[in-house]
Amino acid sequence: MKLSLLLSIAFLAGGCTAPEDGAISQNQAQSKGRPMVNHPPGTDIPADCALRVEFGSYAMGIDRSASAAVAQLLADDPGVASAQTFPWGREGEKTICVEVRSEADAERLFEAISRTFPAEPRGPLAVTTQSGRRFSAGR
Repeated sequence: MKLSLLLSIAFLAGGCTAPEDGAISQNQAQSKGRPMVNHPPGTDIPADCALRVEFGSYAMGIDRSASAAVAQLLADDPGVASAQTFPWGREGEKTICVEVRSEADAERLFEAISRTFPAEPRGPLAVTTQSGRRFSAGR
């Protein structure tokens, strides 16, 4: 027990140091200088995502069918400029940051994504717009 606690502390402490060569993380590099926010636990997600889709877990993994439906919707929609996935848990928990071509696209996608969420998902689901609209299921 003590050994695993010490190893965990050593691992976490090692992950908190800044790179010596001034390199930045892959997520920071892809953010193109946009401000970042801290998301559970410690994953940097751009603060200015036009649309944010979150997949949580009740200790049994995310709702994979909802995740697949959202992924397909984002892949097929011409209003999506880009979508970047930020994993943050051990059971598939993740947040998708979606950049859209227009605010109207964000609103339309918000409605479409919220309709894909089942009434009783396997884990908590949420979709949020940059303008502050939020829909969640399973929380």
